[in-house]
Amino acid sequence: MTDDVHDDNSPLAGTEIHYLQSAAVGDEFKIFVGHCGDTGEQPAAVLYLTDANGQFGAAVDVVRSLQLDQHLPPMLIVGIGYRMGGIIDTIAIRTRDLTPTVDDDYARLVPAQSEMGGAPRLLQFIRTELMPWVAERYNVDAAGAAYFGHSLGGLFGCYVLLHASDTFGRYAISSPSLWWHFDAMFDMEAAYAGAHDDLPARVFFAIGAFEDEAGRHREVERLSAEIQALARARPIDMVADTLRMVERLDSRGYPSLELESIVFPEEFHITVWPLSLSRALRHLFDAPM
Repeated sequence: MTDDVHDDNSPLAGTEIHYLQSAAVGDEFKIFVGHCGDTGEQPAAVLYLTDANGQFGAAVDVVRSLQLDQHLPPMLIVGIGYRMGGIIDTIAIRTRDLTPTVDDDYARLVPAQSEMGGAPRLLQFIRTELMPWVAERYNVDAAGAAYFGHSLGGLFGCYVLLHASDTFGRYAISSPSLWWHFDAMFDMEAAYAGAHDDLPARVFFAIGAFEDEAGRHREVERLSAEIQALARARPIDMVADTLRMVERLDSRGYPSLELESIVFPEEFHITVWPLSLSRALRHLFDAPM
């Protein structure tokens, strides 16, 4: 693995960009690093997030705002992204990396999406390549690492929780795309429950109330007729899916699982994630509520 510090004259003070070649994935990642708050000699909490091309800057500012009144501890934000532009440019590659299985129905609806099912490789990259790289270079509290992911990033968070929960101690799962491959993630949850009697993690689920079927249609009403048709091609109620997963996990009675959830009123899929991040971090790091 190699890294390359890159000064891109970012308007965000205290941030860095590195490029890491991953043997696990067989591709390069653009790693965004944000220093939030002064730790002195104490190790910083560390927050990993996916979709850094679209969410890193806002995440840094959200965390720094909450730190004004010490609602969050000093924190290192590590964003996983790509050598591309904004999030719109990463649609295909994020689908490759954040999905745990191959969804043939999705491939039929979106023929251009040829790669998917890469979540196991991305998880391996995080555990065996990225986390050691971070620990070697920065003074962080690795035991209390947190994760934030929205949409397919939320799906990936669920995958990690059910396959290697010790990767992170805290999970902020925003609007998870549990519709992926129909009930695949619910099948994984049932398999985990059948083999385990505990799930040690702190988990916060968040979703916007307008992420149901009717809200999804309103959300895309300004887009092309083709995209509107695609949104209607596969009925999806992400609110119901998220609440179903929360109820499933809660029903297992895991003694070490701390579980909380919220449905934000009047929020769409594209509008809810900054609220999800702020509320989840406040809960996961015991801020005033």
